[in-house]
Amino acid sequence: LNKKVNMNLIIWQKVFDMATVFSDKVDAILKEKAAELDWDWRMLAAIVYQESRFSIKSESHKGAKGLMQLMPAVAAKYELEDPVDPQQNIDAGVKVLAKIKSRWDDSGLSEAELINFTLASYNAGDGRIKDCWRLARSKGYDATRWDEVKKVIPLMRDDSIKNEESVKLGKFQGRETIMYVENVMSLYRSICSIHPEK
Repeated sequence: LNKKVNMNLIIWQKVFDMATVFSDKVDAILKEKAAELDWDWRMLAAIVYQESRFSIKSESHKGAKGLMQLMPAVAAKYELEDPVDPQQNIDAGVKVLAKIKSRWDDSGLSEAELINFTLASYNAGDGRIKDCWRLARSKGYDATRWDEVKKVIPLMRDDSIKNEESVKLGKFQGRETIMYVENVMSLYRSICSIHPEK
């Protein structure tokens, strides 16, 4: 286990060494915008890495662009002149995260769990995760914990889910979202190991 952890740290150190020029350009943006979320900037950096591997010109097959992989509709909504510009892209991405985060404010979540649910919603959409949350509550799970809520996701893949009153949007595969949250949190821990300072 220790060898694996050490290897991960070596890999991450290389990633950050290669990203020095990038970091010089966007560190200030990440720290400023993370403060708006009341988040550790390293969490925002983990999201950026998961979304785009720090590649400013990254574009998905669905048309998502830039560091935070914003869909064209989001870029249009926030009137981005240049969706791949780091400042504009991160600014809009953080606005999306802030909006999602605010929708969970009255759900009785701890600060750590609020991050988990915000990450899941950023990946899958707020409506999908709200469906999972309501279903978890109806099944007696602790809906204030992501680890509990994600236990109902296999149920969301079944055709019978359309009969559940708590589910509004129908079937949801969810595997990608579970991995997304796990990956971002793992990235965050790795970044914290390399950059222990906030």
